Amino acid sequence: MFVALTILAGQTYAQVIYNVENDITHAYLNDFSYDTVSLDKSFIMDYFNMPHDYRLDAPRPVSLAWTGQAGADSQRLEVSESSDYADALVFALNPDSSRYDLYNMIPGNTYYWRVVSTKSGTETVVGSGQIQPVGMLRMVLADGTWNVRDMGGWPGLGGHSIKYGMIFRGAQLIAPKSPFNVLLSESGIEAMRNVGIRAELDLRSSSQAPSSVSAIAKMNAAGGYDVDFRNISESVNARMLNFDKNDANIRELQWVIDELKAGKPVFYHCQNGADRTGTLGFLIGALLGMNESDLAKDYELTTFCEAAAAKFDPTEKGFARLRNYEGKKGSPLSGGDNADEYKYAKLVEKMRTVAPVNGTYQRKIYDFFKNGKNGTKISEEDLAWFIKEMVDYVMVRDVTYDGSAEMILKSGQTHNLNIKVIPQDATNPEVSVRSSDESVATVTENGVITAVRGGTARITIKADDLIRTITVEVPEIESEIPDYALYNNISCPVSNSSRVVNGSFEYVDPYYNWLSGTGNKLSDAAFDLKNYDGEIYRYLESRIDGDETSEGSIVTDWRLTKNKNYVFGYKIRNSTDLVTESNSNLKALVMVKDAPESNATVLDAPSYDGNWTDVQYIFNSGSNNRLRIVFTHLSQNGNNICLDDFYLSEIDLSAGVTPVRSAVNTDAYDLNGRRVEPDSGGILIIDGKKVLNR
Repeated sequence: MFVALTILAGQTYAQVIYNVENDITHAYLNDFSYDTVSLDKSFIMDYFNMPHDYRLDAPRPVSLAWTGQAGADSQRLEVSESSDYADALVFALNPDSSRYDLYNMIPGNTYYWRVVSTKSGTETVVGSGQIQPVGMLRMVLADGTWNVRDMGGWPGLGGHSIKYGMIFRGAQLIAPKSPFNVLLSESGIEAMRNVGIRAELDLRSSSQAPSSVSAIAKMNAAGGYDVDFRNISESVNARMLNFDKNDANIRELQWVIDELKAGKPVFYHCQNGADRTGTLGFLIGALLGMNESDLAKDYELTTFCEAAAAKFDPTEKGFARLRNYEGKKGSPLSGGDNADEYKYAKLVEKMRTVAPVNGTYQRKIYDFFKNGKNGTKISEEDLAWFIKEMVDYVMVRDVTYDGSAEMILKSGQTHNLNIKVIPQDATNPEVSVRSSDESVATVTENGVITAVRGGTARITIKADDLIRTITVEVPEIESEIPDYALYNNISCPVSNSSRVVNGSFEYVDPYYNWLSGTGNKLSDAAFDLKNYDGEIYRYLESRIDGDETSEGSIVTDWRLTKNKNYVFGYKIRNSTDLVTESNSNLKALVMVKDAPESNATVLDAPSYDGNWTDVQYIFNSGSNNRLRIVFTHLSQNGNNICLDDFYLSEIDLSAGVTPVRSAVNTDAYDLNGRRVEPDSGGILIIDGKKVLNR
């Protein structure tokens, strides 16, 4: 869209809003996103084929109009970003002209314009006004070249827009060795200089780049040139697919940074602003935080330039064939798979050689420049300066933490990572910390890891898309249950093949949430998880204070094999010095599954006091296939029953076994899975040989 202004002599119009993007470019940028459609198909030809009577690689102008003075000696147009016209651009006009097309303005800036007519030595303002350009993509029209655009405007890191007027990309400015004798015209030179370009980076080979002086340079008073020039040759086969095969792109960006530090906006180009230019543009855009969809769009915009897209046949016939291209891969001009010459054809394959993280390539491209190639690299200080200058963003360069990338923590052990972000003034210093498996290890938002149970968990630290991963190994400890059990006055070895079978006490989370065999939480069953005095080791303590009608209980079910011999044990004590004789509320029932408890074999209840007492039952399962343990009504008048150190094991009655050790194990494991001294911890065993503390 554009607005035509008619300015009468001496009259000033209010601010006029004008979109710098031509209609088709605006539609392409806004109609769809590669985030929501398949990246395997290009859509740019749908827009290229739309009817148009203007260059798709150029902006629409603001058409200024005014009524001049009859018989004027001269006229000039002044355009400035200041109302006092300081540092105004001046365009010489024919004395009798009354219109002018103004191009190449920066979106978001306010421009003041006036036409000054001179007649007989007297100057008169014959037209004036204000222009407010909007839009995002700033294409640049410069006669004699093509495919020129400002890299500014795209959303970058933190949603901050890339700064306009700093880096430009496009096609060659002078190519006398080309068969088409392309030359930048005087008006083209003026246009390139007016947008502020003061450094030219030529990516062409030496045979394609015949000059060592920029085509837009002017000689200064000292005999030098006011536009710096550098040729860093790349092969015409340079593609996104091969960007990391050499150090050329690193040297190119270093030169861009050096020029920007010297206050000189840079224009870089190859022959058509396609492959070599597109690759460097991708790397710069990705480094500044452009997302994958925008990088794809920017890369494909080269196709809007007919001279670049149809460079092997830049005739009406060639353009017609190009317009008939229907999104197929391969060159529409050669009829074969020459897709590297066409941005829309192999875009995804080229880009996807660098896998994105959360939709952005920023961190990987940053690491590419930082780590370098063939000894060539860019310092973190220069990269940080460049990012801050271009998107006003201080990125997180590193995250430090106490500890190593691989840690072994015993269950129950804690470790404070003490996470720090570098630099401290990062724009987004927020850190997220997560565990891949909280049943193995948890981590707080402040970075305190707690090992829970045997297994492996990955702790992920993320700050500003920088990711650090720590592997936490929590040893899975073999059940430390008796190797022998006393049965019929014979010490019998415990079978190693089936040491524990489906004990249904399950430690789910620190301090609460045990599950009983019926699926109830420990807290629902009126039990707490307690710490031993001065220790991190834990045990169970009932907290119900009631009578025989109390409903709080824990029921555990253990699978048995018929006609096998078993040893079952646990520890028990009172929380006071109270002596309890054969508490009938502690039941060990050997029974057939789903049979009524009245048919079960009831094992004798133990006697105990305020000291830990080892309880052990040895029995033959007979025809039964289930051991049910019921703990209920265990607290009264301030006295709580404490439980710990459960185990169930099969024993072997092989003849001739020689007693080796006591039937009661001398060591124990606490509820965190740590081996502890006798009487100071407890064991939880579930379904096999491992202590499962989760």
